[in-house]
Amino acid sequence: MKIFPCDSRRLLQFFSLLCIWISVAFAGSAEARGVSGLSTEYPVALSVQIDPATITDADLNEIRAAGFEFVRFGARPPLKSINPGLIDYPRLIKRVKNAKLEAIVTLFGGNAIWGQNPEDLHAGSRRASLFSDFATNFMKANSADVAVWEIWNEPDYKTFLKPELLSNFESASSELCSNMARQKVQPNIVVGFGFATLPFVGGKVPAQLENAFVSAAKADCLTDISIHPYRPVPETALADYAKLRAQLDQRQLQKTGIVISEWGYASYLPVRNQSTQASLVFREYLINAAADIKLLNLYAWRDRGRSSFSKEDNFGIMSNAGEKKEAFSALTEFLKIAKHSKKVSYQDTKGVNQLVLKRDNALLHVVWTQNSEQPVSIPAAEGKKCTRVDFFPQMRSGSCGPRTDGGFSAKATTYPVLLSISD
Repeated sequence: MKIFPCDSRRLLQFFSLLCIWISVAFAGSAEARGVSGLSTEYPVALSVQIDPATITDADLNEIRAAGFEFVRFGARPPLKSINPGLIDYPRLIKRVKNAKLEAIVTLFGGNAIWGQNPEDLHAGSRRASLFSDFATNFMKANSADVAVWEIWNEPDYKTFLKPELLSNFESASSELCSNMARQKVQPNIVVGFGFATLPFVGGKVPAQLENAFVSAAKADCLTDISIHPYRPVPETALADYAKLRAQLDQRQLQKTGIVISEWGYASYLPVRNQSTQASLVFREYLINAAADIKLLNLYAWRDRGRSSFSKEDNFGIMSNAGEKKEAFSALTEFLKIAKHSKKVSYQDTKGVNQLVLKRDNALLHVVWTQNSEQPVSIPAAEGKKCTRVDFFPQMRSGSCGPRTDGGFSAKATTYPVLLSISD
């Protein structure tokens, strides 16, 4: 057998190129982490909050058929003080997968970080270590079937974290990141902390929580920030998103995306009827599309109770009895039209909001206001067709009417309408 002499210079070039290729490949995979790499069929990937204890397979199939791509639910440690039903989470995750949905799983251990009762913290153990072990092991065991992991839920709200334990939370977050690195647990999307109030803006979120987030994000432990921007009207979220983005950039967190892991509107008397809820939920989706938010979780799938006067009982887009509310119908009919479309532009002109999406050869103009009715003109070249779609109180479509002033006109109200301009 003939042995060819080794050309050391060529060998060195080969290994240099190999090293460059490997570094580029790893850099590419690192770039892919985070919500920016999320794949979706819609302008904004839509999730809905479910109750792990009551969700049925029929519910999951209906959620997917309606256009939702994700469902969100919380996973708690196997402690009766905070998980009395002892939910079989791995089985639930598999059921979600079987329905062709993706899971957003929020990991938290109770408002004392670990458990609720003194006996939950056994001798010699620390809250931080117990939570870190639970979260890391849960992620490791279910990593193949969960698309998005969220660490904690509203730690700036005492229901989920006792205010006197803020420093303990910092330790728990730090230990979790160290534990994940040590065990090489690095999911593509890990968000935190599900802030109830906008962090880094306004000074309402405790500094310990903000510091914990920045440390975790810089350690590449958290890929994105998750917030819950509840507010009277959706449109005010745009300015807050811009403020938050600027603050993240200022902290050298340019790659950190923004995820809306919980936001909804309740229909409860005498404050808000189902029609108003539907308008606000629809506009909530449109505003997130306008802001280029990649993932929105809507709160919630089904009403928690049957009282018409209870706010907390009525956040669902389905009634407690399983009837579709107006918010369900309007949003899901819009998703059928918006599927495979991309945002082109958004503008707010004198109180008239206009979001433009492109799908194939059609431009989809969605127009609405925050309060009073206002006229709006949609430009369209000669020979273009215009189809108007109304979603309230139920979906109907028809002609936009005759051309006027180089396009088509409509009246914008708090109930969005869509004008599709096509060849």
